Amino acid sequence: MRRRCLAVAAITPTLLVLATLTAACHPGTSKASIQEMATCSPAGTNLRIVAQNLRFDRNCLAAPAGQAFILTLDNEENGIPHNVSIYANGEDSSALFKGEIVTGVQSTAYHVHGLPAGTYFFQCDVHPDMNGAFVVV
Repeated sequence: MRRRCLAVAAITPTLLVLATLTAACHPGTSKASIQEMATCSPAGTNLRIVAQNLRFDRNCLAAPAGQAFILTLDNEENGIPHNVSIYANGEDSSALFKGEIVTGVQSTAYHVHGLPAGTYFFQCDVHPDMNGAFVVV
C-alpha cells in the first residue's frame, strides 16, 4: 500500500507541471484580438491554408454564411502533425468543427457544415499558437 502512495506522490507533481505548461502555452485569444484579425471576406466555398515553419500562411479565413464549404489544409512540414479546428472564440474549448490531424508532407480536404454569420476562431490543435479569425458573412 505504501508503494502505491509514493507512486501517486511522484506522479502528481509531474501532472501539475504539465497542466501548468499546457495552460501557459494556450492562454486563450480574446474576442478583441480575433476581431482585429478579421480582415478577410469570403471568395467562395473552397478555402485553402498552408502550414509551414510552425505557422499558417494566413491569419484570416472566410466563408459564406449557411453554406457548407471545403477547407484544404496543405501541411508542408515533413513529419510534423497539424490540423485546423474552428471554435466560437479563442477562449472556448468546444469546437464547432475539428479537423483530423495529418502529418506532413500531405494535404487533406475538410468538408465543413455551414456556419451562421459571425466571427469565429481557428487554430491548429497540436500547435495552438497557429491561429486566426474565421469570418462567416
